[in-house]
Amino acid sequence: MIFQGLFNILSLYLDDIDLFYNAIDTYFRERINDSFQITSLNKEELDNKIDKLIDLITDEFLQMGFNQNEIENKFLDLGIELNKCDKFELSSLVELYDLIISPIIFEIFLEKIVDYLVDISISPLILNLKSKGLLPLEFIVELRNLKDLLDANPENKENLKKYLQIREKFITKLSQNKSTIESLEDLNNPKDKLQLLYLIYRIISFFHLEKRFDFSHIKDYIVNNVNEWLITIPLVTLRNPDLYFCGLFLAKSLNIKLNPEKVKKFLLDLYEEGVDEFEAPLVEATDGLYYFLKSTEFMKIWLNDEKVNRLIETDQKFFEPNYLKDLETSQLVVILKIYTLLRKIKLEQNINAILEELEQRITPEGIKQYRDGFISSEATYYTLFCNYMRNTLDKLKEYDLLNSIVSRIYRNLELLEFSADTNFDLISELFYSFESLKLFNCVETRQMIIHLAKYLFPKEVVEKISLNTEIIETKARFRHLKVDRITGETIY
Repeated sequence: MIFQGLFNILSLYLDDIDLFYNAIDTYFRERINDSFQITSLNKEELDNKIDKLIDLITDEFLQMGFNQNEIENKFLDLGIELNKCDKFELSSLVELYDLIISPIIFEIFLEKIVDYLVDISISPLILNLKSKGLLPLEFIVELRNLKDLLDANPENKENLKKYLQIREKFITKLSQNKSTIESLEDLNNPKDKLQLLYLIYRIISFFHLEKRFDFSHIKDYIVNNVNEWLITIPLVTLRNPDLYFCGLFLAKSLNIKLNPEKVKKFLLDLYEEGVDEFEAPLVEATDGLYYFLKSTEFMKIWLNDEKVNRLIETDQKFFEPNYLKDLETSQLVVILKIYTLLRKIKLEQNINAILEELEQRITPEGIKQYRDGFISSEATYYTLFCNYMRNTLDKLKEYDLLNSIVSRIYRNLELLEFSADTNFDLISELFYSFESLKLFNCVETRQMIIHLAKYLFPKEVVEKISLNTEIIETKARFRHLKVDRITGETIY
């Protein structure tokens, strides 16, 4: 998903890119027509032909000179896409191709186009695509002009090259540590086991690489040891997530069935403990409250207004500047997220006090976790998300956030070692860096697309796409993932 914004920029800048899309579409449609009898199919027949269709497409890519691992990786998350089939009631391979397959095919080609722009060696492949008529002359000329423009702007070209290699570097790190990651499931301490696997799983799933790993041990643990992990722990933070939440999240993600009544009883008991323990849970136990609310959502527990108000009623002293200055940037934003999640958006005095404090955390060098503290990826993500949630992204348009994000990803990948002693802060910072990139790519607004273009491309590209009236209505033919404006979850 970190390439979606980049593909949007290319589609907005290159006038003849539709010729490229059409050539690809024609080529694969002809192969499908030659290999399959195109008739209406019921769901069972369609399911039986999907694998054969993917095999056909994969063979075509291999004949063109693509790497087999690259193609297989792109279709690893096909199950997510195929869930759309039920909604649209697909009845033929052509409909399946149009809705599900062709956007992935376009992405595979676009990734090679940007490799070409930064001189990643793909010359034999480009020549092969030309010979098959997949690179129309007009498109080649326009692409060559863009490459010349990048060559004349080496800083942008280097930024683009580093950006393109992020996913590859992370996948390489995962591949080198696959057995180590899987063995972490056997840790004896349930706290280390679940918290560490939760954080690692979140990063793995960001790149849709879950199917590369064997999570059977953790599945068995979650099913057979509910009493060990269905507990809360002290000092809960976003970097130290509550144990029961880690278990519920992994159970939901790995399709593990739990006893719903047992979990619901635990959560309702936890509610009573929370309101008795804290004077103001919203600010004194912000992250714990957030995990609780997300868990009730998992379990479809809907609290009435009286219960909700007991959780968020807060004396005004907690919103004084002297109190807010000692809270983390991420915690301040989570308070705003809780207000929005619970539709308590009329508390203007509290909201404005938090927003004024957040303003003091934004600097030309990056976004600080405390008013006088250090710059962090966690703070950057939550500040970005806050402005997305409130539709105020224009406030950040002059800040060079991407340079800091990409630099931190490279630094943290170098430092990251997967083991029982893995630094939680390091994994958390890496995760929030990726989540920030998700916002830049999947929040398809004028501000985000231009922000990304400024970092990756010369000013001529930025100026041209800025004038494009369709910048927030791009109909480019690759996948367009979205981000929920309240939860921050990816919408497929």
